[in-house]
Amino acid sequence: MARVGVAAAILVGTALPGAAEHSFVPLRPVTSDANLPTTSTPGRSVPLDLDLSPAVTPEIDDADRFWLISTRGIQTSVACATLDPPHLRVSRLDCRGRVFPSSLDEYLSFRRVERPTVIYVHGNRIDTSADAIRRALSVYRDIRCYRRCTNLPSQPIDWVIWSWPSQRESIALKDVRIKAARTDTQGLYLAWLLREHVRLNQPTAMIGYSFGGRIVTGALHALAGGSLRRRSLPGEVILGARIDVGLVAPAMEDDWLDVGGYHELATKNIDSISLLYNQQDVVLKNYWRLNRIRNADALGYSGPSRFAPRLDGSRVTVLSRDCAAAVGRQHSELDYYNSRCGGGMVMSHMIASSLIDNE
Repeated sequence: MARVGVAAAILVGTALPGAAEHSFVPLRPVTSDANLPTTSTPGRSVPLDLDLSPAVTPEIDDADRFWLISTRGIQTSVACATLDPPHLRVSRLDCRGRVFPSSLDEYLSFRRVERPTVIYVHGNRIDTSADAIRRALSVYRDIRCYRRCTNLPSQPIDWVIWSWPSQRESIALKDVRIKAARTDTQGLYLAWLLREHVRLNQPTAMIGYSFGGRIVTGALHALAGGSLRRRSLPGEVILGARIDVGLVAPAMEDDWLDVGGYHELATKNIDSISLLYNQQDVVLKNYWRLNRIRNADALGYSGPSRFAPRLDGSRVTVLSRDCAAAVGRQHSELDYYNSRCGGGMVMSHMIASSLIDNE
């Protein structure tokens, strides 16, 4: 996929006060709503029975397309996961937010080089796919507002909601550790889908919140041939995909994208990173308790530090913003999209970069 790397110019040219652009050189070597119904009638599709009330879609763009890809109800263990292909459940949403059964073949048939895809990955404790849709469309509407109210490229996009089994299953730290383990399996599943995108020359951008950010970078690492819990994606290795990535309060260690880090190969497939972090986040401040490593800081807490280079050896372009003043001590996704933090603006520019780079 030919990319010209214009993310920096777009982002820097319109940054809000308090935003900072970073380019880094490495400093050292280094089950759920499991069974989504598949109701269908010969010759026509009927909405799936997902409870989306109250209405969640008063402000979506008719020109954009919406998809739900769910891994709820399939294998969560890395060792046992089916990867060639994974059993992804695919649905489509209409402009009123109604959900219809679809298939992976139909989804892939709609990929177009002139129409970018944005994959949104939610964080922990989103109990059902209906909850994932509500959250994803809230984020979409904030981003859409900036796309429509500025002079940014605004051609139609496909908005993909990645719904993974993040419902509460235990208490406190035990529950968090269960979900942390699942992010590796999700990374492998998502890497498989990304590989299909690359094969179809499909322009793609990605947004991940909290553990969703960890899934995004894990997928890009696996796409490049990296392993997650000793499991790699079988088949072709993809390098140089140059995908633009938005990370909101990512729950992953701040050196994972550095040379020698757990997701070190991710940068071989990244063009730019738009990072929103919070140095007052109480949850991420205690991230080190997850693996009982005292000096392990979360990237969503500490902010940018070290990143491995791209495939060509150049530095990954990173736009970062500390949203502590806007979000406070909470680990709250939607607060990053308020006017003081400007998450909608940052992510709309990230998507615009993907649009321009693929013209």
